[in-house]
Amino acid sequence: MITKFIVKYKNTILLFIGIMLIILSFILITYDKFELIKSNVFDEVELLKYEENKKNDLIDKKDDEEIIDDVDTNIVDNDSKTTKAVNVNKKEYIGYLEIKKINLKQGLVSKNSYYNNVNRNIQIIKSSNYPNEENGNVILAAHSGTSSISYFKNLYKLEINDEAKIYYKGMVYTYRVNNIYNVPKTGTVLIKRDIYKSTLTLITCTKGSSTEQTVYVLNLINKESDNK
Repeated sequence: MITKFIVKYKNTILLFIGIMLIILSFILITYDKFELIKSNVFDEVELLKYEENKKNDLIDKKDDEEIIDDVDTNIVDNDSKTTKAVNVNKKEYIGYLEIKKINLKQGLVSKNSYYNNVNRNIQIIKSSNYPNEENGNVILAAHSGTSSISYFKNLYKLEINDEAKIYYKGMVYTYRVNNIYNVPKTGTVLIKRDIYKSTLTLITCTKGSSTEQTVYVLNLINKESDNK
């Protein structure tokens, strides 16, 4: 009975299945685009908040203020000397990375933030320094690919002498690409850099390879006040 029904209405059933697959594909594509747009809008809002907070800090800042390196760790109350825990699940940018050649401008969160993960943002590796540490190494990692979190998808376009900037605590740090090389995906990355220079290291999957990562090492060439 069922077999006869299927044979009789075979073309109709195939047409129905085809239409359903088309509708499903359209929904998936639309959802992915929506997520990308939502992510981009959210990032733009957070960058604007960062810029506004930076302006307020410049207005309110006193000469004898102490600047805390890791803004999302514990903060000590000067009056009671008690420790107050900061909500690390709130996405707040402490600065941002800008690479004009590939049209990248993305906020950075502190190392202890919930969002400091390649599946949520550009990740500051735990062993990384911050830009204001002398001869330090700022190590950033992000996905390549086509998803909304593939912030380093165009990193492969960088060449020797291209530049990147990090905006952090009222300063602009400009770095220049000094070395580019591939390493196997083994869970560890050997960073080849001059330890007597302040550097920026960018790490992402190698374009066209599922077994390698590409490492971009940039040397600091300029540091100036961010007067925007």
